[in-house]
Amino acid sequence: MIKSLAFVILLNYLFYFCDCGTLPAAQIAEQTLITTLLTGYNKNIRPSTTVSVDITAQLQQIVAIDEKQQIMTTSSFIAQTWYDDRLSWTPSSNTGIQVVMLPVTSLWIPDTMVLNSADTSGYLTVNTYSLASVNYSGQVYMILPALTVKTRCNFNVRYFPFDKQLCGISLTSWSQGSGRIAYTEDKNAVIDISGYTEHPLWALNGTDLVVIQAEDRTPFEDTSNDVISIQLYLQRKPLYFIMNGIFACWVLNSVTLLSYSLPFGSQIGLCMTCFMTYSVYSLNFSNLFPQQSQYLMMITLYFLLSICWTLISMAWFILCNHFISKAEMPKFLYIFAGLLQKKVFFYFFPPPKDDKTKNVIVENGDLKKSEGKESTQATGTQKTKCASCQKLFPSCFRRHIKVESIDKGQHTSVENETSMNKSATDDARIETPTSVVIDETNKKATPKCDFCNRCETCQADFDKDKGKGKNKKDIEGRCAALNYLVFFCILLFMVISELSVWVLMANN
Repeated sequence: MIKSLAFVILLNYLFYFCDCGTLPAAQIAEQTLITTLLTGYNKNIRPSTTVSVDITAQLQQIVAIDEKQQIMTTSSFIAQTWYDDRLSWTPSSNTGIQVVMLPVTSLWIPDTMVLNSADTSGYLTVNTYSLASVNYSGQVYMILPALTVKTRCNFNVRYFPFDKQLCGISLTSWSQGSGRIAYTEDKNAVIDISGYTEHPLWALNGTDLVVIQAEDRTPFEDTSNDVISIQLYLQRKPLYFIMNGIFACWVLNSVTLLSYSLPFGSQIGLCMTCFMTYSVYSLNFSNLFPQQSQYLMMITLYFLLSICWTLISMAWFILCNHFISKAEMPKFLYIFAGLLQKKVFFYFFPPPKDDKTKNVIVENGDLKKSEGKESTQATGTQKTKCASCQKLFPSCFRRHIKVESIDKGQHTSVENETSMNKSATDDARIETPTSVVIDETNKKATPKCDFCNRCETCQADFDKDKGKGKNKKDIEGRCAALNYLVFFCILLFMVISELSVWVLMANN
C-alpha cells in the first residue's frame, strides 16, 4: 500500500511539476495549424482547374552510360512547385507560422513521370517519409531525394572515340493533359550543375531545356501534353581508347612494315600474329556498341584498313617466295623489275667502281689473283678443276682421282721393271703390255667434260643446274627490288588512309 501511494505521488510530480508529456506553445500552434489544414482535405482533387507546375533539377552525377543497351544512368534531385489554395493560412492568426512540413502522401501531387525511362516504372518515386514544404500562401515545394534515373538515349557512335552525344530526361504528366496540368520552366534555373561530379569517360559540355508538345494520351480530351526535356551535351574523353585501341593498332601496323626485312618463314608468322591481335581488338570494341547497320563506324574502318595492309603484305610474301623457289617470273613483271633496278635503285644505290673480285680466280679450292684480262681468260680455259665442282659432284671427283692414281701407279711399275731387267728380250716383253696398259689407262683417264670425268648427261644436268642457279640469283635480285617498291607503297597508302580516318573522327 505504501509503495502504491509513493508511485502515484511520483507520477503527479512528473506531470504537474516537470511538465512531462506536454508540447511547447509554438509546437502546439503548428500542430493545430496542420490539423486544421488537413481536416477535410481530399488529395484526389486538383487544387484548381489548371495547375501550373514548375520543375527544377539538380544534376549530381552521370553514373554510367551503356552504349550497347543505349541507357544513361544519372543521379539527380528533382523538385516540383505548385499552388494549392486549400493549404493557405494567415500567419498573424497562427503565431507567425509561415512554413510547415506536410507528408507528401497526404497531399495532392502531380503524376509526373520520366517519359523516356528505362526502368519498369517511370514515375518519380515518392516514399512514405517524403515531406513537402508548404508556404502560408499555398505554395507547395516537393523535392525528391537523390534519384537514380535510367533513361533511353540514342547514341551515334560513328566517330568513336571522338563522338559527341545528346541525351535528355523527358518529364511530363502521364494521365493529364495541358488543360489540367501545365508545366512551366525557367531556363536559367531549371538545371543546377553546381554540385556535379565529373564522369571519368564523359565530359559535360552544357545543358539545355526544351519544351515539346506531345499528343494527349487520354481518349476523351482533345488536348496536348507539355513535355519538358532536360538535355545534356556530352563528349567522350578519347585518351583511354586512343592508348588502348588506336595507338596499339598503329604499333601493329609498324610491326607489319618491319616484317619486310625478315625471311619468309618469320614474315608469315609475324603477319598471322598481327591478324590474331587485330581480331582480339576488334572483338573487344564490338562488345561496347549495339549491333546496327545504319552506318559504318570509323574505328571499324580503321581496323579493316589495318587488316587489309597486313593481308596484302602476306600475299606479297607468298608470291615473292613462289617466284624465288621456282626461279620463274611473269615476263611483264620481270621486265618491270629490271627497269626498276636500272632506273631507280642503281641511281640511288650505285655499284662500287673498283670491283676487286674480277682479279680473283679459283684453282683447286685456292684463291689466286690474276695479272690482267688476258691471264684471266687463259687461266679460266686451262684450269678446269674448281672447288665448286669438287663440292657439287663428289662422285665424279673421286672417280677422276682414282684414274690419276692408277696412271701414276702404272708409270712407277714400268720404271721398276725396266731398271731390274737389262736384257732386250725381257725389255720387249715388259714394254709391250705396259704400253698397252698405259694406253688403256690414258684412254680411261681422258675426261669427257671440261670439269671432271663424267658423262655427257651429267654435264648437261650440270649446265642446266648452273643456268638455273644464275636465273634464281637474278630472280632474287628482281624480287628484292619489287619488295622495296611494295614496302614504300604500303607505307604511303597506310599513312594517307589512317590519317584520313583520324581527321574524320576528330572533326565530326
